[in-house]
Amino acid sequence: MVYRGKPSAGCENCRKAKKRCGLEQPACERCVKLKKICSGYRDTTQLQIHDESAAVKQKADRQKARYTVAVTRVQNGVATPMTTNALTPRSDSSSSSDDTIDVSLQMASQATDFDSYSWTDHDTAALIMFSGSVVPTTLKPSADEVATTYFMSHFTSPNGHWMFLREWARSTTMDPALSLAIRACGMAALVNVENVVLGREYSTSLYAEALGLLNSALRDPQRCIRDDSLVAVSMLSYYENITCDSRQSIASWKAHIKGATQLLKLRGKAQFKTSAGRMLFRETRAQIVVQCIWDDLEPPAFLWDLEQELERLSPNSDLVVPADQLSRICYNFASLRSKMRLWQLTDFEAMEAATKIELRVIQWSIDTMAKGPLWRFQDLEVADSPHVWKGIVHSYGGHPAASVWNTYRSMRIMLTRTQEMLTRRFKLPQEQQDEQLAYFRRVRRQMTDDICAGTPPQMGHAAPAFNSPCVLVTAYSSIWPLFFAGTCALERIGIQAWAEAVRGGLSHSSSAAIAQATWIVGRLSYISRDVGLKWADGVAASLQGDFSIIDDVMPEDEDEQNLQDQWRQSMKEAVRSRDEDCSAWNKIKQDSGRAPRVVIEVEPRQTQTRNFPIWRGGGRKTGDDATAGDDPRTYPGKQIAKALPAVASLPTANAARHRP
Repeated sequence: MVYRGKPSAGCENCRKAKKRCGLEQPACERCVKLKKICSGYRDTTQLQIHDESAAVKQKADRQKARYTVAVTRVQNGVATPMTTNALTPRSDSSSSSDDTIDVSLQMASQATDFDSYSWTDHDTAALIMFSGSVVPTTLKPSADEVATTYFMSHFTSPNGHWMFLREWARSTTMDPALSLAIRACGMAALVNVENVVLGREYSTSLYAEALGLLNSALRDPQRCIRDDSLVAVSMLSYYENITCDSRQSIASWKAHIKGATQLLKLRGKAQFKTSAGRMLFRETRAQIVVQCIWDDLEPPAFLWDLEQELERLSPNSDLVVPADQLSRICYNFASLRSKMRLWQLTDFEAMEAATKIELRVIQWSIDTMAKGPLWRFQDLEVADSPHVWKGIVHSYGGHPAASVWNTYRSMRIMLTRTQEMLTRRFKLPQEQQDEQLAYFRRVRRQMTDDICAGTPPQMGHAAPAFNSPCVLVTAYSSIWPLFFAGTCALERIGIQAWAEAVRGGLSHSSSAAIAQATWIVGRLSYISRDVGLKWADGVAASLQGDFSIIDDVMPEDEDEQNLQDQWRQSMKEAVRSRDEDCSAWNKIKQDSGRAPRVVIEVEPRQTQTRNFPIWRGGGRKTGDDATAGDDPRTYPGKQIAKALPAVASLPTANAARHRP
């Protein structure tokens, strides 16, 4: 391709005068001094793209003319086609050959070596010229085209996630910051699964440029409330999770979430006028609530101040009501955790609030199963596969049912851990406490099995059942459910047995719990290696090498003498030694606070005597004592009604306060 010189990013006045432009914001210094209107600066990456269609057409016409002259030869008095041997296309598009036509579409990224990537070796097209003569040509897509195509095929779907981006991509007026963010995410995800030469550097440069343009857009009171600005912020937060190669990546991800929070607040009710705006609000709200749960923060109140207006302007509200209701329950749970961290509730008040949340979430599961085929699911037996746990997958009606149900399961796991922590604070009769703790563990075991069955549809491995149309996005939403399921499996194993299993390679144990934990770690590794989300590496590492510092997990095997004391002691030792012995990924998780805070007391606490039956409900029992009434999807409403008076009648005097 002809070298056209380095393009200038300067404004029009400076270019015409052939003066160096200072590129100051909002106008260059020279224009300000001359009192001229500064036209703004050009995007040099776009200037590298030139329309070569006319030149290529002229070259093809010249080749066609040559073939017209020599197209036939006389053989036995009959004109027959003249054959041409196919040669390897040349990389120099300016040279010509009677045997080869080389059409190069490599346009953007001239400083990046993408020619060696494998797609250019088999992405060739043959031009059939006159009477069967074959003249091959190699079509080399640009780096930007490849990145955008990869993004659209893995992050979006026609009837699912971010479908509006496909319409925007066909428009010539897409916001430059959003366009750069899309290409950065697409190339970063591709680099993680393919060996693209200099692809990481290229995606990083796109990210940096998008960040600069986005900062300028957010300073504009009009542009900052547009849909494309919020999408660009979401894109950059995705980029941090795709790369996630340092502590700075996690800090940047949190910064993007904070920025998105401010944008939602600024956008107000007007953002609900478009379907894209409503979808963006719901997705961003979910990210905000998740971060609040992880860090025990109080969720912003404005999220629910806008709820009534969002519901009023949603044309098919029945399709999104379950997701909205579960988001509200998660919001209340995050608020509870925040109040417990700040000592704003007594243990009794916290237990009462947690029990009410459990009643609501169980009722949510019953109501959602009755919503219709989109939200209902059933167990389906499939052929044995390393991608499926025990040959069972969940068959869902469509997207996003699987993600919403896995969110429900994750929340129930966290909720039972909070309830178990509070239960241990009360001096209950031993039999009653043992029964209550066994119930919590049954719930967690059922939620773990359901997460394992709900993961294959998210990864595209549930055929003939529904498979996700955008695997990269649904795999992203599966990381934390898999993590919580992994902690539940490890809780049944015990720290010493798991450490021995890890040292032995995880593949030689006959324990069902170890087999399940191994499968979960394998799914996280698959998400990192094959899907391209490097964040999953850190989560898998925490399960494999640093389980002892997950402070909320207690061993299920209570037959060992003083095992609970040994467990707490091992946690203390792990905390002291983690700065020296933990892997880099574990340090990232510890330093950044990315892991969920699910706390249990490490030191003895003064207990309070409570002679009351703590409610037991939900959770499917296992073994011979299983009953339909214990299934959280078929829980009878009359038991819910009975539970509330028992909890409400608890005394509050001298209740111990929660210590974070």
